[in-house]
Amino acid sequence: MEQKKEVPVLEIARSLGVSPTTVSRALSGNGRVGRETREKILNYIEKNGIVPNSRGTRYGDRRSMNIAVVLPGEDEYAQLPYFTKILMALYDFFYVCGYHVLIVRTQGGDIEALKGIIKKHKVDGVVLTRILDDCEDIRFLKEKGVPFVVTGSIDDDEVYQVDVDQRGGCHELTDILLKKGIRKMALFCADLRLTVSKDRLNGYLDAIRENDLPIEYELIVEDAADINVLEKSVRDILKEQVECVICGDDGICLTVLDYFRQLGIVVPRDIRVASFYNSMLLEETNSFITSLDFDIRKLGNMAGETLVNLLNGETCEKKKMLGYKILIKESTKM
Repeated sequence: MEQKKEVPVLEIARSLGVSPTTVSRALSGNGRVGRETREKILNYIEKNGIVPNSRGTRYGDRRSMNIAVVLPGEDEYAQLPYFTKILMALYDFFYVCGYHVLIVRTQGGDIEALKGIIKKHKVDGVVLTRILDDCEDIRFLKEKGVPFVVTGSIDDDEVYQVDVDQRGGCHELTDILLKKGIRKMALFCADLRLTVSKDRLNGYLDAIRENDLPIEYELIVEDAADINVLEKSVRDILKEQVECVICGDDGICLTVLDYFRQLGIVVPRDIRVASFYNSMLLEETNSFITSLDFDIRKLGNMAGETLVNLLNGETCEKKKMLGYKILIKESTKM
């Protein structure tokens, strides 16, 4: 009897001119593989006395048909409408493609939950829904050879990224407010360890410089997602007779508006307000707020499509950028 030989899935794929993913799907019976392709693979294996194995091959040569979507572990971020919306968009996309979604929560530099599912090979790929400065999760996924996509921007040509033009949108909205004649503005930023917060801040600064105005750093508040920081800062900027407050995101904006109501401050009569991110919650409760609007469902679909293409061995564009809409409303009227 002829002795069978172990051959890596990757080598089988190369011999047949198909992707390792296709070979894995044909062997497991999971996923979409054409009947002729499946028979071609199985016949090749039988004819050559091959025992396929995945040892020493790429992470993606084994298939679980699960995708990890990584969300913030901190409740103040995880409960924001953005993360709910991006999660639902990704879930719907992957469901149609035959994948299950596993939710993984990481907090700051603690990525143990992500490490655990990768080491046990519970997922085929990962979508990171936020990017922090240290990028420990990205380094880990690279090291393990895990296919992944980020929804955001990072200065790394090796990472597949899908984002909206945060910096451009914040630049344009700030410029519009300056052109209205507003000169004394305050900016309440979220955590500046987040790349999205940095992009929004840089867009704001771009517009200030472009209009040849001095940057009043004392009116730029960091970590405004912290309620204690925000409450003190609201009182401080009112003393400075600020004409307009720009909020880094919808959560900050909702809290600022609540404080203004408590203090008897009327928008826009007493002060103007804008937000660098619109959301369903902001739209439903404060529909008069000038803001930037992004198509988050489309962002999720593009991230899902990119990851599925990577898993199928297809060539993908490294970075895709979506546009934005500027919604000028009553909150910034002069």
